[in-house]
Amino acid sequence: MPAPSPSMLLCRLADALPLNVRFLIHHVSSPPTLCPAIYSVLPGEAPEKTFRESHFLSVTINSADHQLQVFALEVLIYTTERLTTLFVSKADSTGYIHHLNLPKGTPSPLKTISTTFIAFLIDTRQRPDRKIVLSLFARAQDQYLFPGSIENRHKHVLDDRGLVKWWCQVVDPILQRYPSTEEERRLETGLANVFDDSCTARGFLRVPGCDPHEITSFFPKRFQKTSLSKKWLPSDPLRDLGRSPTLPERCLIPRFPDDPKARFVDELDDELPEPLSQNQKIPSKARHPGRWKSVRSLEQFWEMMAFRQECSSGRLVGFLWGVFTPTGLVRGRDKSKSFSSLPDTPSAERNGSALPTPIQSQEQNETRVGSQSPLRSTPISETSFKSPPTSATPTPKASTPFSTFPSSPAKTTGRQSSTGPVTSHEPRMIRAQPAKTRYYFWPPSARGEVILREKDYQRVNNLLLHLDYANEGTAAKSTKRWINDVAVVGRVEKWGHVVNGQKQVNTCNKDTDSSVVMLDAGLVKKRKRPGSDANGSAEPPSTEEPAVNGSAEPASTEEPAVKVLSVGLIRKKAKVARKSDVVQ
Repeated sequence: MPAPSPSMLLCRLADALPLNVRFLIHHVSSPPTLCPAIYSVLPGEAPEKTFRESHFLSVTINSADHQLQVFALEVLIYTTERLTTLFVSKADSTGYIHHLNLPKGTPSPLKTISTTFIAFLIDTRQRPDRKIVLSLFARAQDQYLFPGSIENRHKHVLDDRGLVKWWCQVVDPILQRYPSTEEERRLETGLANVFDDSCTARGFLRVPGCDPHEITSFFPKRFQKTSLSKKWLPSDPLRDLGRSPTLPERCLIPRFPDDPKARFVDELDDELPEPLSQNQKIPSKARHPGRWKSVRSLEQFWEMMAFRQECSSGRLVGFLWGVFTPTGLVRGRDKSKSFSSLPDTPSAERNGSALPTPIQSQEQNETRVGSQSPLRSTPISETSFKSPPTSATPTPKASTPFSTFPSSPAKTTGRQSSTGPVTSHEPRMIRAQPAKTRYYFWPPSARGEVILREKDYQRVNNLLLHLDYANEGTAAKSTKRWINDVAVVGRVEKWGHVVNGQKQVNTCNKDTDSSVVMLDAGLVKKRKRPGSDANGSAEPPSTEEPAVNGSAEPASTEEPAVKVLSVGLIRKKAKVARKSDVVQ
């Protein structure tokens, strides 16, 4: 089967990135593979049939005569018959983006790439009358995907509050493309050309340990001053995403790889009694409903999450959702049957564990993968930019914004490698897998440039955790090794595309604003000089300075001169006649 055209994603990146900013994009994905269900079910019920599709986006730049990875993002897509869930597994940077010498005030390219890539996956995974949920967990860490990158002094690690705000700013442009409610879609008739009325979108945020008023401080600024915001809510959509709102709490909380709330759910499941054997005949009313004993509501669950180790170690943790509801589903229309008649996919092997987190420092054993940390996103905002060198011949707007990048030749093996243009060799099992079933939607235009089986996908990403990005030399070798290893596993000779930014960006520097604000002469009011008396005499201004407590003390220790009042200011007291004088 021919490889999917990468022009859709690349064109979106070119339109969103600043003008003449050049990146190398490598997109790896895996086909939908049968995996354990992310939602628990009641005792005795069969779990939902769930498929997982993995996407890994690597961003590289050219520095001198070598390549350097600057950013990577992993997204896992879980699909069932009723719901599609996009889970942002990891995001990390190396800090070497400073080699681009971007002018100060340029929007963060890493934030732009994250927004564009997530929006691309959401748009290409829409199914009629099926909700799409974007879910992520934000916790500040030194490194997630690039071992040793924290030793690079140019890497800027956001703190906990900055990271939660960063992800809200990444997701907000995606939400703004759609109305927040069906009523807003009807009322905003004048903005019909702005909104995409195919669905409605809302953002939700939970920060354990913070009340709703404190959570609103993480929202974009235009939503912080209003309590009637319908686009962002300081709550969660878990009860609306479950199969039924009356289900127990454990059936409403999804379990993602290395998710702290999933570990808490596993501990609470120990409170459930042992499952009943088939030989026991007990009335159905006496059967255990599958509820916890200590936690009886979602609000109580989040209150107890604030005391968990991941959320109570002195740093804030944010749980963020973006819910995209089709317009037909909002109107209460019956679910579409377009997917019900489609065949099921062939049974596939269950995927392995998700990509673990690298060790915190390369000082430890480099041949060992560190203990798993929560699969969270640590985006890095590069703040120290320099002015780029001026180019005599700028790239014209009509030129192709992307091209094929000739990577280093892959190692020759006994297998037949592909030649010519960039193509991805797909195993026979992938070629025979349908693109649309009742459980998932896998369009060719939304697949990676290199498509790997799940075990091969885990292999190349696990290799990333054994590399070293502590300095520029080792980072260049690690980048080359990872790209070549993917080419060998994917049976391609060269892969990757160069994207040239096409967006005009106004870089305003606040520090260079030298405009002087002149006050009108009529607004200036002269103050009376201190020491002026009634006769109009004036003394030199005092040199006194206010003290810390607000009182004033003289700056000099000399005693002030004696002041003589004028005759006109002296008034004599009238004499009162004595009683003896009156009697006489």
